[in-house]
Amino acid sequence: MLFRERYEHELRLVRGSQAWVVAGLAGALLLALPFLVKGYLVYNMTLFLVYALVALSLSVLVGLTGQVSLGHAGFLAAGAYVFVLATQHGLPYLLAVLAAVLVSAVLGVVIGVPSLRLEGPYLAIATLGFGLAVQQILTNWRLVGASRGTLVDRPVILGIDFYGDRAYYYLVLALAGFVTWMLFNLERSHVGRAFRATRDADLAAQMSGIGLARYKTLAFVISAAVAGLAGALYGPLVGYITPEGFNLLLSIKFLLMTVVGGLGFLPGALLGAGFITGLDLVLSTFRSWSQLTFGAVVIAVMMLEPAGLYGRWLKIKQFWKSWPL
Repeated sequence: MLFRERYEHELRLVRGSQAWVVAGLAGALLLALPFLVKGYLVYNMTLFLVYALVALSLSVLVGLTGQVSLGHAGFLAAGAYVFVLATQHGLPYLLAVLAAVLVSAVLGVVIGVPSLRLEGPYLAIATLGFGLAVQQILTNWRLVGASRGTLVDRPVILGIDFYGDRAYYYLVLALAGFVTWMLFNLERSHVGRAFRATRDADLAAQMSGIGLARYKTLAFVISAAVAGLAGALYGPLVGYITPEGFNLLLSIKFLLMTVVGGLGFLPGALLGAGFITGLDLVLSTFRSWSQLTFGAVVIAVMMLEPAGLYGRWLKIKQFWKSWPL
């Protein structure tokens, strides 16, 4: 908490002229990436963007308001399956995405309101139960194919076919970039300040006139809605979804992204999503030792830098600022 307070001014997505240059180069690299790498890397970069949305949504809930969730795979699954049902019933792509976001937001209210009196491990257990319940419902619900799984097609929007990995990458990049910009603006707004006040001292925040129930529920709604959007993008990306794919391990992986990246900082969620996704890709070749190596690497990172990857970056920036020239 003291570390977060010390670097509370680091809320802007881009700060200073040098940062704008770096941001411009990063944007140019993201735009040119599909022409520089092979197809499977384009697919994995698109998967990173989807996971980054879930990590950002979880960072709003865990990092900004201090509410722990182990059930975000459930919101991802809800968004994916609502999107599939909507498209199967003839809804256009954008309306199907909107339906996935709205249903996930409603589920955020459903799990957020009863959890207002829960904190710490009790809240984590409640959200864990939600994630497991969603998985079981989808497994036994014949309307969505039950455990057999469901095929998901890539969209066609305004006559543009997004079947190819390159085209779909740009669609996901545009949506992920817009949502990232919105969440960073949310963090800097009065709502973001209320979220942080709730996280740091809920009693003091309540005495200052901040409605704890309203803002905690709002955090759940925003987090669930963004995860639902990620689900609507995830289905067409992988092409085939099953309830078993939205398991507890996936929820834990999303939580790891926010913690490893830097809890309390939205840029940390992006770094954590890139780190965990890249680590999965690298370790996929070591099948027998992949899980053990994954755990060892994550433990090593957290031991070396408890504040996360973004925390290390902030310390490096502070070091260079204080370096005598």
